[in-house]
Amino acid sequence: MEFLLDMARDWSAHFQRDLFRYLLAATVTSLSVGLLFRHWMDRRRLQKRRASWKDIRREVSFSMLTMAIFATVGIVTGILKDWGLVKLYWHWNDFPLWWNLASLPVVILIHDAYFYWTHRTMHHPKLFKHFHRVHHLSRTPTPWAAYSFSVGEGVLMALFSPLILMAIPLHVVIWLSFIFVMIFRNTMLHAGCEFHPRGWVDGPLDFMTTTTHHDLHHQRFQGNYGFYFTWWDRWMGTEFPNYKEVFHKAVDGEFSSAGAAPEQKPPANPAAS
Repeated sequence: MEFLLDMARDWSAHFQRDLFRYLLAATVTSLSVGLLFRHWMDRRRLQKRRASWKDIRREVSFSMLTMAIFATVGIVTGILKDWGLVKLYWHWNDFPLWWNLASLPVVILIHDAYFYWTHRTMHHPKLFKHFHRVHHLSRTPTPWAAYSFSVGEGVLMALFSPLILMAIPLHVVIWLSFIFVMIFRNTMLHAGCEFHPRGWVDGPLDFMTTTTHHDLHHQRFQGNYGFYFTWWDRWMGTEFPNYKEVFHKAVDGEFSSAGAAPEQKPPANPAAS
């Protein structure tokens, strides 16, 4: 009984930490879009349609389910750590300085590849309905859609943590930094307004995804699968050819009309889109 109580407390602690990060990132991004920089952001909206409160309640509800999955996988990761299989370390001098500096970019690069291929795989007609359709119910996403997954997708996203922690050594601070980068990046990509400056897609940093890049994926389904970077989409020919054109229209305010576009629902089979 004591073992089960300890596990329940551990699960609750994992859930609370994930909930804190989700609420922090989604709230900061939402306030930035809807209050702090409202006038600027309203001119940079990517769709005429606005998400309803019903949409947001659905996104939050499924995000809660996802965090419950994350907490459960966190328990599994803790067990793997007890078995000596997890390579988290606490002292900076356990590894060379160059690795301490390089490990955060490395884990982001690996996560980007993991996300692209799992994401693209979930769009296969035989898998979409069971894994990814819930997330695409957010045709006009908000920051609260960051973790709006079905059970299958939630498990697939959660598995990255134990897999990467068993594969490469990471300092605890680096791991926590990655988690914060991931959730803030996630909420930004679902914000519905373009954050990046006008010349972003024509400059040296055009390999980094923008809100436009991911919003197009929610609108059209088949393409723009990348998370942090555009590399995989460009290498595999899955980037929408008019992505940069849409980006320029967004920063020029061409989609900021207050009128709502007709409601559209994602297809059960993405091949139909």
